[in-house]
Amino acid sequence: MVKSFTKKYEIHYYEVDYKLRCKLSSIIDFICDVGTRQSEIIGGGLEYCAKNNCAWVFYKYDINMYRYPVFGENIEITTTPVGFKKFYGLRKYVIRDEEDKIIGEARALFFLINIDKRRPMRIQKEQYEFYGVDGDVDYDISMEKLECVDEEQYNKEFNIRYSDIDSNKHVNNVKYVEWAIEAVPIDVIKDYQLKRIKVNFERETKYGESISSSATVKQTEDGSLRSYHTIKNSNGITLTLLEVEWEKSEN
Repeated sequence: MVKSFTKKYEIHYYEVDYKLRCKLSSIIDFICDVGTRQSEIIGGGLEYCAKNNCAWVFYKYDINMYRYPVFGENIEITTTPVGFKKFYGLRKYVIRDEEDKIIGEARALFFLINIDKRRPMRIQKEQYEFYGVDGDVDYDISMEKLECVDEEQYNKEFNIRYSDIDSNKHVNNVKYVEWAIEAVPIDVIKDYQLKRIKVNFERETKYGESISSSATVKQTEDGSLRSYHTIKNSNGITLTLLEVEWEKSEN
């Protein structure tokens, strides 16, 4: 039987924005944490991966936020492995508030890599047993592929710092979201709220490199906004594609 796992989180002051709402980057940190914590508990965590020279890497995710929790609020996140297929693993997440109402949902697609070769590797038999997954699924779990938008209305450049690097020795996935949002005009940040974000990680980057983050913002028929983001390295190679839906803020 597939194993679900739930963990509670308190929204701290350092995890909120100037409106005292939980930042999206903090939500993503929680999503990363709850999956990692489940892996640690069931035996497939960091020690297992180190012994087997492997690591799970984010490939794509899709996050829908119906309401952002605020400073001092308690939430809980439940994650469930949806299925495995060769190199890939799909998880879903449900975020609930203190009244047990769903305030957010997400899906994330991972692939397992060989750390030394930095290439995908077949998921080991033990991993299926750890997560209660009965073999590979017989359907496509690849999630939506985002298309690169050539138009670049806004652009910012960043240098990758040592603090941006995670335990897999590449840039933490949250940083790409932060770089993408930084390229959006401040009026969008002030007047709109990020409702949904889809991310495709194409290539990794490392400490010491520089990147450019470009954004194009378009208005939809219902008055909301949609932004398209491309993050490239100094050689012009696309690292990450993002698509964001924004809705007008109530306050």
